[in-house]
Amino acid sequence: MPAPSDAARAAMSGLDDLGLERLLALPAVPLPNARRMRYPVTVRTSVDDGRWGLRAFGTEFDLVDPSRRASTGGWYSVGWGLYDGEEIAELLLVQVLRDDTDLAGLRSAITGLLPDAPTDSTIASGRYRQELRLCAAIDRAPAGV
Repeated sequence: MPAPSDAARAAMSGLDDLGLERLLALPAVPLPNARRMRYPVTVRTSVDDGRWGLRAFGTEFDLVDPSRRASTGGWYSVGWGLYDGEEIAELLLVQVLRDDTDLAGLRSAITGLLPDAPTDSTIASGRYRQELRLCAAIDRAPAGV
């Protein structure tokens, strides 16, 4: 990943301060995979007809495997992704599992770090905990530009 933009650096610093753990931003994952990660967009490869999930704007993703989802925690990644069908350099994905129900406050704190970025989020009861998923298009410039 190229050096993060000022907006991404500020967001990552704020997410670190909120106690979230930064993960590598894998641009794509095979489906299925051992860690049961998934991203919102699925494509098939022409070589072997394999299915891959691509990082994309939306809340239908899993950054962590089920063994981590049984505990509380918060994770995020910033990197390449798709936004409105176009490649972007900095897509933020956040997944948080908590026992408390103040995920709306945490969501507000996170979106406050991203005043100019389009965001989407969901808060739902997961299998084990309350779960927040949030995405943001931090830098909408094409990747590599």
